[in-house]
Amino acid sequence: MLKPIEEIPSLENEFSSLDFKKMHDKYRIDINAKLKPEPIALSLGEYKYKNNYYPTPFGTYGNFSCLVGPSKSYKTFLKSAIIASYIGGKSNFYFPSLKGHDTKSKFVIDVDTEQSTFHTQKVAKRVCEMVGSNYDLFVSFGLREEDSKNRFKFIEWIMLESEYRNDIGLITIDGAADILETVNDLDVSNKIVQSMMKWTSVSNAHLCTILHKNHGTDKPTGHLGSAIMKKAETVAFVERDDDEVTVTPNFTRNIPFDVLRFKINENFLPKESEGSY
Repeated sequence: MLKPIEEIPSLENEFSSLDFKKMHDKYRIDINAKLKPEPIALSLGEYKYKNNYYPTPFGTYGNFSCLVGPSKSYKTFLKSAIIASYIGGKSNFYFPSLKGHDTKSKFVIDVDTEQSTFHTQKVAKRVCEMVGSNYDLFVSFGLREEDSKNRFKFIEWIMLESEYRNDIGLITIDGAADILETVNDLDVSNKIVQSMMKWTSVSNAHLCTILHKNHGTDKPTGHLGSAIMKKAETVAFVERDDDEVTVTPNFTRNIPFDVLRFKINENFLPKESEGSY
């Protein structure tokens, strides 16, 4: 049944508060402007173009990426490798193909939403062990005790209002499903992804998040997974087969990186497999 006209919400008040001329001037694309591509935050290997070699982007500043895999597929180990490789230090011993770019004086922030304080600290220590020392600009948070709305608001505060906001190079969210009550809420899922787009654009940071997928499927769970797959710059799938993990660039706006493989070594640290690149 159609609603009476008086019951239909009016958009007049909402539109009256918008300055469309300001939006016009701010967002109009100048096709004659000489724009540079977004600078690379993290690269994975190299590609050849006209006899020159260039770093293959995994993620760029001002955009976000996502790691997707089933439970216990070592996604968090890969996250540790990404953070350590972005920082640098001795991490190239473990992952010679992963490299951070333009990282000087930039904060590296890791937000964990599900693990205990002990395990969150363990991941942070793993990063520092791979780097070879503690890194003053590396900050780790464990938000397990908070509800989904507070986690969302805290991350937004970190990226847009906190003392870190103007100097964030890389921020990771492990995992995205815990900043909303249900991954099957279409409206909230879209809001989360739109917020990620805004956070990264305003802060010029690269955000890397993690999503679960069920075994035997090729999609991350829920509406949130579908929305992230559509909007993320890079979606890398993580699959574990016995003792080796395979990382594939299933969706990317950039030149796809080659398949990456790694194992957990005798010191329980992730290490790129021989011949992976």
